[in-house]
Amino acid sequence: MKGLKRNGFTALTAAFAVSLILSGCGSNNGSTANNGGNAGGNSTPAATNTDNGTKNDGAANTGTANNGATDASKLEPYTIKWFVPGAAALKDQDLVNAEASKYLKDKINVTLDLEVIDWGSWDDKMNLKFASSEPFDLLYTANWNGFTTKIAQGNIIDMTDLIDKYAPEAKAVIEPALLEGSKVNGKNYGMPINKEMASQFGVMLRKDLVDKYAIDISTIKTLEDLEPYFDTIKAKEPGVTPFYLNKDISLLNVWNLNHFDHFESGGGSLPKGTTDFKLINGLETPEAKAGYDLIHKWYQSGYVNKDAATLQDLSGGLKAGKAFAYPEQLKPGKDAEVSTQTGVQWVQVELTQPIVGTGDTQGSMDSISRTSKDPARVMMFLNLMYTDKYLVNLLAFGIEGKHYKKVGENTIDFADGVTAQTSGYNLNQAWLFGNQFNDYLWANEDPQKWQKFADFNKAAKNDVLLGFVFDPTNVKTEVAAITNVGKEFNSGLGSGTLDPNVYLPKYIDKLKAAGLDKVIAEQQKQLDAWRAAQ
Repeated sequence: MKGLKRNGFTALTAAFAVSLILSGCGSNNGSTANNGGNAGGNSTPAATNTDNGTKNDGAANTGTANNGATDASKLEPYTIKWFVPGAAALKDQDLVNAEASKYLKDKINVTLDLEVIDWGSWDDKMNLKFASSEPFDLLYTANWNGFTTKIAQGNIIDMTDLIDKYAPEAKAVIEPALLEGSKVNGKNYGMPINKEMASQFGVMLRKDLVDKYAIDISTIKTLEDLEPYFDTIKAKEPGVTPFYLNKDISLLNVWNLNHFDHFESGGGSLPKGTTDFKLINGLETPEAKAGYDLIHKWYQSGYVNKDAATLQDLSGGLKAGKAFAYPEQLKPGKDAEVSTQTGVQWVQVELTQPIVGTGDTQGSMDSISRTSKDPARVMMFLNLMYTDKYLVNLLAFGIEGKHYKKVGENTIDFADGVTAQTSGYNLNQAWLFGNQFNDYLWANEDPQKWQKFADFNKAAKNDVLLGFVFDPTNVKTEVAAITNVGKEFNSGLGSGTLDPNVYLPKYIDKLKAAGLDKVIAEQQKQLDAWRAAQ
């Protein structure tokens, strides 16, 4: 579930913190730079196709005709290995892969091997794949999920020229602000999914309980407004947790957005309404302390599940009806998406203003691994993901007649006899794939969803640091140490398990010992230079 993982910080991640990029990012333990060719020691000399005079740029044979179309008969067979995160592996994944491979054979002579890795082990498994130089082609990337670290380590390649040469149709489809805003040092290391651009946070509430207790969600304007309803659920609904969390999510995303223009526990923060752009240690402010106090009070009141600081994944509890509310990153129709995914009906309550920041343009992307043996073919495949409606819906929703049925020209429902719980392919993370504006809508979704996406983007406020990218080269040792300190405290404080009166000062002390003040000073220096150049 995207929102759950996107919320995987105890504080709103600032644009400068999620845009870290080290100098010399083309290096990778001695591997050659890719620049559109084959990486990981598997480079193939660019050949010339005598039939059309175009160079293959690292692909075994592009089969690209003069008009830009692809002649599959001139392409050698190739298998694209693609990793994406999800709640769990899907029973019918092989069936969907086989269907996609049948379709892709005549398009670009590709066999697709898409694999879903559960969110709880996603980071560890992908790090191992890179460490062992396992050959694969594509992976999901995002600003919050180590995107710039992957660049700095040389694990994902510069796709800029590949996009221009092999995916011009996709480039024409993608919102220009997404493609431009997702660049790092002027280069595209990820192909952004064409979707909403802004971030908004709030909570999801179980609809059956909202209806049962006649809760008027329009009256919920702040986190504190939820407390009377939590008391009701705690008293009258045994087995249901009022506010369900795991180790990576907290109410602090909502809290910090409403009290800071920027908040970063491992870097500099900007108080709400700042005019001098002077970065401070936000953890030392009364506003931050109040947020930690609130979640600790909720934990002590029994609103939060006792295993929140160690629980890996929320989805099982949500599907089992264990939660009344949980925090979520929102967009128009997010409640309908989660309802389809979990088989439980939800309603959403927005508690922050939509914001467009540098990190939002990097919120969901596909990147090409340095170990891909044919980046050009991979880019041909990505081009189809943005332009081929059948393909994107196949991967997003499965096989028509088996996993879903058409109930309108662009509207679907579960196939007869199939539910969210029993479907063999209910990934329901369409934001992982290509162009969402080509997606079918579920029967429970608003027919105007895509127009509302456009309106949502238009109504969003620009982040005060939109476009600023921090280069931590001069403090990379301190940044690494700060990250490790965060691992020690974030889950306990963010879930309310730890008393902030005791542990927040310890957290601050350890951050300072790790070099937080030095990092903030370096950020301030670069921020001042950036502002002067605007």
